[in-house]
Amino acid sequence: MWSWFTFFLILHILAVFVAFGPAFAYPLIGRMMAGEPQYAPILTRVIATIDRRMTLPLSIAVPFLGLGLIYTGHFDLWKSEWLLIAIVLYIAAFFVSVFILLPSEAQLVAALQSMPERPLGDADGPPPHLAPLIRRVTVWGGSLNATVVVILVLMVWRPGSCQGIC
Repeated sequence: MWSWFTFFLILHILAVFVAFGPAFAYPLIGRMMAGEPQYAPILTRVIATIDRRMTLPLSIAVPFLGLGLIYTGHFDLWKSEWLLIAIVLYIAAFFVSVFILLPSEAQLVAALQSMPERPLGDADGPPPHLAPLIRRVTVWGGSLNATVVVILVLMVWRPGSCQGIC
């Protein structure tokens, strides 16, 4: 049966999938950059563009769609610990993304674009001044992916909730 709850659920899941799904490919892209550093500037721009144009706008929409789910699903927010934990984690992840990850990505893109052209096959690794920036993006990006997985588990499992079987 079609309902507003179904509508919000489909949009919420689709927004989460499109917003956060690509981030799970970033470690693979990072390993490609390490093996072929001459492509690092363009691949870093691709990641930053996905984050700016897809992940950020949809990550703003996700909580509003979630509010639609809470309202139409008649969830008691204050008695749903799993939901409160997921919301707190989401807020923390959002602020880490906006205030740490996105600026770091922008700095990395700018630094890579300002570097002189490297010959094909030059695999010496990143210049030493970029290493802390790359480490910051890698660590925070991985942490955000782990947070998304924890939130997903909470949303699906809903520990402590009856889920219609009580």
